[in-house]
Amino acid sequence: MMRFARLVTLAALALAATLAAGCAGYRRGSAVPQELRAVHVPAFENRTVYPMAGAIAAQQFLDALIEDGTFTPTDFDSATLRTQVVLSGLAADAIRYDRNNAIIPDEYRATLRAQLYAFDARTGETLINGKTVSATETALTRNDFQTGMADALPRLARKLAQNLLIELHGIEHPHAAQ
Repeated sequence: MMRFARLVTLAALALAATLAAGCAGYRRGSAVPQELRAVHVPAFENRTVYPMAGAIAAQQFLDALIEDGTFTPTDFDSATLRTQVVLSGLAADAIRYDRNNAIIPDEYRATLRAQLYAFDARTGETLINGKTVSATETALTRNDFQTGMADALPRLARKLAQNLLIELHGIEHPHAAQ
């Protein structure tokens, strides 16, 4: 029994050492330089057929920035990083159909696409040049496509905001053009 306990203890220590070694490269914080963290987020240009998509997505992006804490949203003149986001499309593909009527979709996979631009406000340098960012979410329509898409839009915009934030976190230094 003592031999078994010793083996379990050694295995636990080996596992702990392996996990600790795996975390050796982890660092807390962001690679974005401190001088590029004051960000201006104007209204999103909305090229979708949903009039409220731009406003909803821009608000979700601002909320994501605030929650993340790396960036500080600010006005145009105070910003060191300026963004521009163009919502370029909102597509819906049927993925499930009404069991009583096989030609009427009940559920769609909605995809919101955007182009992200980011500029160093101090130098005018383009840091992100129209990178396509997208997000996907399901939309339950139950014979009412417009309502289903309207219900899915805030969730979709939230996912897009998180993906836009990931792209901003990829800015490592002022000369990292993408």
